Parts: sequence; structure tokens; C-alpha cells
Amino acid sequence: MNEQLSQTLQAAQDGVANIPADAALSNVSSWHSALNGVPGAETLVGHLAKLKSALESGNLQEAAGILPGLGSETEKLASAAPDADKDGLRQLAAALKG
Repeated sequence: MNEQLSQTLQAAQDGVANIPADAALSNVSSWHSALNGVPGAETLVGHLAKLKSALESGNLQEAAGILPGLGSETEKLASAAPDADKDGLRQLAAALKG
């Protein structure tokens, strides 16, 4: 499994709402950079940009509202991911959707 995905899943194992805001911002920024420009990931990158902005401004309620859509987009991309990452992406999608 992709190392970044593995680290994200580990951070989210107690629920994405329990990830400290600074750690969440770092993680979201990393994913935004990694996926920016990837064909088919445009909507996901847009959700990540909104989440990053909400975290930067300290608006945790807005950030929480973005997570289900981010989860849905993650789930959509899981089917096109490398086999080693599909299950992890589905787990992440479920965690994001709550």
C-alpha cells in the first residue's frame, strides 16, 4: 500500500474528527499536492482545496461538512487505483463519510 495512504489510515483509525487540526492540515496539503494534475482527480482536488482552506481558517464545522463529499470522491477513484491501494482507499472513503 502507498505509504501516504497507510499513514492517513493510521491517523484516521480513531475517527477523522479526532485528528488534530495541524496534523489534518499537513495531511490534506500533502494529498492536494500529490493529486493535483492527476487526470480524473479534479473533483477530489477541489474538495481537498476547500478542506485545506477551512482548516487554515480554523473553521472545523465547515471542514467536517466537506468530509462526506471527499469520501464519495475517494470511493469513486478507488476503482481506478492500483490494486495494492484499492482496499485502503475504500477504508479511507468510509472513514471520511463517517
